[in-house]
Amino acid sequence: MKVRRPRLGVADAVRRWWARLPWWGQGLVGVAAFVAAIAAGAGVNPKWQSVLFFPVAVYVVLALGLNIVVGLAGMLDLGYVAFYAVGAYTAAVFTTTLHWNPWAALPMSIGFAMLAGVILGAPTLRLRGDYLAIVTLGFGEIVRIVAQNTNALGATRGISGIPHPSSVAGQHFRFDSLPYYYLTVVAIAFGVLVVVRLNRSRVGRAWAAIREDEDAAELMGVPTFGMKLWAFAMGASAGGLAGWIYASKVGFINPDGFPFFLSVIILAAVVLGGMGSIPGVIAGAFAIAFVPEYLRNVTAGPSIAKFLNHFTGGHVTDIAEYRVMLFGLALVVMMIFRPQGILPSGQRAAELTDGEPDAPPAEAAPPPPSGESGAAAAELAGATEAAPIVLELEHVTMEFGGVVAMSDVSVSVPRHHIFGIIGPNGAGKTTLFNCVTGVFHPGDGDIRLNGASIVGRKPHEITAAGAARTFQNIRLFPNMTALQNVMVGADARHHTSVPGALLGLPRHRREERTGRDEAMRLLQFVGIGARAGHVARNLPYGDQRRLEIARAIATGPSVLLLDEPAAGMNPSEKRALVELIRKIRDSGLTVVIIEHDMGLVMGLCDRIAVLDFGKKIAEGPPTEIQSDSRVIEAYLGAPTGAA
Repeated sequence: MKVRRPRLGVADAVRRWWARLPWWGQGLVGVAAFVAAIAAGAGVNPKWQSVLFFPVAVYVVLALGLNIVVGLAGMLDLGYVAFYAVGAYTAAVFTTTLHWNPWAALPMSIGFAMLAGVILGAPTLRLRGDYLAIVTLGFGEIVRIVAQNTNALGATRGISGIPHPSSVAGQHFRFDSLPYYYLTVVAIAFGVLVVVRLNRSRVGRAWAAIREDEDAAELMGVPTFGMKLWAFAMGASAGGLAGWIYASKVGFINPDGFPFFLSVIILAAVVLGGMGSIPGVIAGAFAIAFVPEYLRNVTAGPSIAKFLNHFTGGHVTDIAEYRVMLFGLALVVMMIFRPQGILPSGQRAAELTDGEPDAPPAEAAPPPPSGESGAAAAELAGATEAAPIVLELEHVTMEFGGVVAMSDVSVSVPRHHIFGIIGPNGAGKTTLFNCVTGVFHPGDGDIRLNGASIVGRKPHEITAAGAARTFQNIRLFPNMTALQNVMVGADARHHTSVPGALLGLPRHRREERTGRDEAMRLLQFVGIGARAGHVARNLPYGDQRRLEIARAIATGPSVLLLDEPAAGMNPSEKRALVELIRKIRDSGLTVVIIEHDMGLVMGLCDRIAVLDFGKKIAEGPPTEIQSDSRVIEAYLGAPTGAA
């Protein structure tokens, strides 16, 4: 039976058309839109020119900045208006009190707003979700109250007499002049360029990984705190730019111009348009800003007026009286029937549906010639011939309150071995992995990786030092493609900074090429190269396990920690997994595996350690472990009447 594909709406068709355009095609469309916006300015009715500047164009600039924080990095910011206020007050103080040229005050407005983002983020970004939202809300109110009670900032009376910028190319800036419209169009184009360049770099992948699963991102080598701080700073810079534009045009600011409600409006624009989507955010900001102003001048017909008056008890014919109510109702309806937004990003659309992303599948690299797969993996892993012991735990103890999860555990893992860790449920096996990878810091003892102590180091630093892991419950970045997942792992060995990505420096371009090639080679190595462009959460279970292993290898480890990789697999999948693990060991990596399938462990591992109630009760080759009475007792229990 032929399955009929669902029909796409206009917005979905536009989104998919945009997503399937190559990068240069999207660039041409962007340039054409920029030229059209510039050309359309002079033809706009003078009555609407001021509306196009404020609130429409300024809201677009603000929404592009907030989209970095909310849409790309996944952090809820309810105090974004604070950065807008900082930019405006900086422009006002530098031009009126210090008598700077407005153009010279522009970088100061952006810089002070970024500094405010860092000041807010440094102590608070360890919070998540609702807690972070509450702190940012408080920050927005603090900035407004400080301005309201500081004489140097004009207190409640505000600051007046803010000068306009000097003319540029014969364009004179006045309150009602068109050059301000051109200025905001240029600012929007610059903001779009910044977001696009960051989103197509290591920085953008790090933000996406943090949004998907922050803990997994940290363990894949992403410095989550630093990347979130950069997101706050870059988002704040757009707020500072918008504040400078607003203060320079209006010539007067006071605290009442920066209410909490404005943060909500800008957040609504991001959500309405489609979080993470540049065209969507622009469309959302335009709708939020323009539609209420348009309704202000619309007169209701007799039937509409009768309907509204029936429910409100009013006696008016001007629909402007109800414009806020109607607009709010439209937003509610929109969120019910299209929660992904007007023009959502491919990842956002995939997150709320069961479909694949709109981007075409990644072009698969040719499989490596026979016999070269292991060599390719060894090259990616960066395996080295160093000390014979790659990982060593020495008298490690881990307590949670009064519960001892690990007690005086000592384990030495030889290089180029498959080392098994077994034990009953609750024996402390996963706790051992968490101590090695920095999730937990042991209360006593030492852990050495390649001869260097790693106790107390952050998880992303331990990953960079050479320890990578998978998880008992698969923790991929579900709405990113398989290729993007592995590239996040490969980024652990890259060093492109935010300025480097913005400027397109040679190292950035080189790392992007090598990271993509390495990721494709690893996907081929684990046997899922043909699925490179598929969303991770839509892959079969076995392929998700393989993808998780490929992502871990991409970090360049010297020891690979596999936490119950065979859980949930059928016999044929387990046989394929055993073959893959042996291939990984043969490529030069050391593998430490936790597993409950005794047949798999005994047939695969070179050496095994057994934990029971947090203590190591045995260690040795599989033949010794199988006959050890303590191991048998731990799994099967002691005979009745035994001492």
